[in-house]
Amino acid sequence: MKSRTALVLLSFLLVMIAGTSVAGAEKWTAGAGLAMVPDYIGSDDYEVAPLPYLTVAFENHMNVRWVGNRIQANVIPHPIFKAGPVGEYIGERDDVDNNRVDRMDDVDASFMLGAFAGFEYEGFNGRIEVMGDVADGNDGIMARLALGWGTRLAENMRLNLEGFTTWGDDDFMEAYFAVDAADSIRSGLPTYNADSGIYDVGLNVTYHWNFTGAWSLIGIAGVSQLVGDADDSSPVVDEGSETQGRLGAIFTYAF
Repeated sequence: MKSRTALVLLSFLLVMIAGTSVAGAEKWTAGAGLAMVPDYIGSDDYEVAPLPYLTVAFENHMNVRWVGNRIQANVIPHPIFKAGPVGEYIGERDDVDNNRVDRMDDVDASFMLGAFAGFEYEGFNGRIEVMGDVADGNDGIMARLALGWGTRLAENMRLNLEGFTTWGDDDFMEAYFAVDAADSIRSGLPTYNADSGIYDVGLNVTYHWNFTGAWSLIGIAGVSQLVGDADDSSPVVDEGSETQGRLGAIFTYAF
């Protein structure tokens, strides 16, 4: 399952780059870093995760952007309106630190694949995206609404803020937040059904510092609050935390 998900992810990235390359690449930026993230959705235990980074910008405003577990390509040649394919990787819930949750049935890794539409105008941006699992992990559908704003702090420094909220269907919610009878027996947690609905609201902050020549440092911080059937009424989340944090840093090189 891990190799299949990785193959889907890599194929999706290559298709997006190839599909937009006809426009003529104007700028490539590549890099890598590390992040601290929860070891499962709803956990209060954290693990180190890799942060790959690749952006390809084209002369006609089209672009490809891969940051961490998320890949997006704008295929609309317009300075304001944006749309195209989007993908997001959700790691498996397996061998986690919490003993009771670890005794539950594993949730395989998922690759959510779909489309987005949005805008960028005078520092403001927004998008709506809908994705479905193509890797037989959660077998669900998720949708996200995000609104952001960015500003230059100095000639070589930029700050971006983004607020977001995410909705999951029944399958998505059941995969991460429900406890069925078998899992209850294995873990000792009470049974719990999780229905479709908005499951988080959050804020991401990104700081970009071009410290010398083509080299930059990107700092990423985020916090989200699990809500609805994903809050601490879920035994899985009650074992961890309904507040989820993320913190990372990436070194990049532009060429």
